[in-house]
Amino acid sequence: MGETCGRRAAAALLWLAFAVLGGCADQARKQQEDLADILSWLPGHYDNLAQVRHDAQFNVRPPHDHVALLIMPALTPRLGHHVLYVQEMAPDNPERIMSQQMFSFDVDEDRGVVGLAYTFVEPVRWREAAHDPQMLTAVMTTDVVPGGCELIWKRAGEDAFTASTDPKRCHAAGGAKAAQGRLTADSLTLGGFEFRKLAH
Repeated sequence: MGETCGRRAAAALLWLAFAVLGGCADQARKQQEDLADILSWLPGHYDNLAQVRHDAQFNVRPPHDHVALLIMPALTPRLGHHVLYVQEMAPDNPERIMSQQMFSFDVDEDRGVVGLAYTFVEPVRWREAAHDPQMLTAVMTTDVVPGGCELIWKRAGEDAFTASTDPKRCHAAGGAKAAQGRLTADSLTLGGFEFRKLAH
């Protein structure tokens, strides 16, 4: 009787172990799918013209500046396997660049998809990156500085992701105040700016 109970207990423990492993595998697969969607949805040309018009119509103060955004994949192995180049510029003059950043993404099994923004130490050196993406392969960790807090991206339904800061993982003073974000296949809200993807 004791031997039979022992076998049953061992079988139950073995089944539980497989169930846990199966659950971990499902979670890892889901996180990789989330990462793939984020990397697929983000690249493109954006502007916030709709937000600017809304501010003018409803007398929002202070109004948001009208800006354009370019996001494109970057082969920058020293910053990670999943990196995007992000350039903010004037809508009427793409050569008037206002900011340049690198967004690096990875999967943390406990927190999900984690994103971190980097700013360039010498932005002028990389101002041609939009025209010559190959130059970004030379970016070293010493060429950039991590800024703000890490953003944790979570799926919100089938057609959106939301991002929230991790105040325990901040890389700059005041980073804990970084804005939340939202991403769909054709829009991005980040830093208080509401961007719509343009057809190109």
